Amino acid sequence: MPNTWIGQEVVKTLLSMDDHKRVNSVMLMWAWWDARNKANAGEGSPEIDEVLRRATLMTVDAEVLSPQQTCKLQKRKAKWKPPKPDILKVNVDGAYLQSEKVGGWGYNVRTSDGDAVLAGAGRLPAVHDALCAEMHACLRALEACSDQGMARVEVESDCAVLVSALSSSSYDLSTAGVLFQEARLFISLNFESVVFKFCPRSSNGCAHELARYGLSRDPDQDCVWLDPLPEFVSNLVARDLAESVVNE
Repeated sequence: MPNTWIGQEVVKTLLSMDDHKRVNSVMLMWAWWDARNKANAGEGSPEIDEVLRRATLMTVDAEVLSPQQTCKLQKRKAKWKPPKPDILKVNVDGAYLQSEKVGGWGYNVRTSDGDAVLAGAGRLPAVHDALCAEMHACLRALEACSDQGMARVEVESDCAVLVSALSSSSYDLSTAGVLFQEARLFISLNFESVVFKFCPRSSNGCAHELARYGLSRDPDQDCVWLDPLPEFVSNLVARDLAESVVNE
């Protein structure tokens, strides 16, 4: 009876919360329960920070994805394609929470062999819309590449509007128009060659996960990683490459 009463009180408390707190609490309990089960099975006890990070990412994922998106089935996943040997491929992505008007950005840079040499993620404390979040992700990636002396890059995004806006002046009068113009000027001053390409979400997995991770960061603590990259970033890159091999 006491356990039943406690369970009922937990459910009542969850139902009394707003949507964000309720989802966050449920994801934290799930991550905690999963970590306990793994420890009981002898798989080791994860660090508290890892449990919290996992719960945060699941919360962001639940809030970013609409019910329609979660029900979509992809018949065939597109694979990540390597660039030419003298080009570095930059995958970028932005995340946006409309309810809070905040965003996140993420990017990763890989060689023709699939080796990741640079990655980054961060939070945008105030952003107008999803397109602006995508544009900020692209700008952060270009700035980081320039800082590392990378002069020839191929930038991929799963946002077709972003690719079109950076390849022409057709969106210069939009809300993010100033950012598009700033990016093209920055490119002309700092790069030998930049090509923008559209890619399906399924081949932009690492950048997508980094953008979600960026949402969980403090706005004043952007992350820029050089080789060797953190383990969780290396795992995301390896997953992209593994899926590419499977889809060959």
